[in-house]
Amino acid sequence: MRGSLAATKARITEAERRVDGKLGGYVDKQYWTLAREELRGQLGTLRFDLNTVASSLSKDGKKAATEAKNEFLAAADKLDFAIRQKNPAKAGAALAATQAALDAAIAKLG
Repeated sequence: MRGSLAATKARITEAERRVDGKLGGYVDKQYWTLAREELRGQLGTLRFDLNTVASSLSKDGKKAATEAKNEFLAAADKLDFAIRQKNPAKAGAALAATQAALDAAIAKLG
């Protein structure tokens, strides 16, 4: 386990704040390189942190959290692709879907 569960949850909260704030700002301003770097930087640790917290849940809770995490990662992949295409409309829609999926994944963690 990577540190305490409380520290892991704090990293998840910080990643959510950055996805909602910094990443959203970069996409809105069409700063594609910064948006891609911010997204990938957050996903690197977020993937493991979501797994860590999910593993601490009951069997049913772990299954639901893992499914929500996978949906978030799929949405993030679509966002990454839209950013690479430098398509403002697709990136904006994909960002909203990614933010919603992350919120849902965090909600499943309890």
